[in-house]
Amino acid sequence: MDKKIHPFILLNLLINSIVLGMFAYDNYSEHNIGYSITFTVLCIFFVFLTIYGFMNNSKINRAKQ
Repeated sequence: MDKKIHPFILLNLLINSIVLGMFAYDNYSEHNIGYSITFTVLCIFFVFLTIYGFMNNSKINRAKQ
C-alpha cells in the first residue's frame, strides 16, 4: 500500500520541524531542559518523517517510469 505523500504535507512537516528546533533552542536558553528535550525529540522525529516521505515519493515515481 504505497501511496504518495502530498508535497504540501512534506513542506508542512519540514517547516514544523524547523520551528520545533527553534522552540527547543529557546527553551534550552531559558534553562527549561524538559521542554527542550521534548521539542528536540519531536524535531528529530518530524525530520525523519520528512525524509521518509521524500524517499517514499521518489521510490513511487521511479516505479511508475
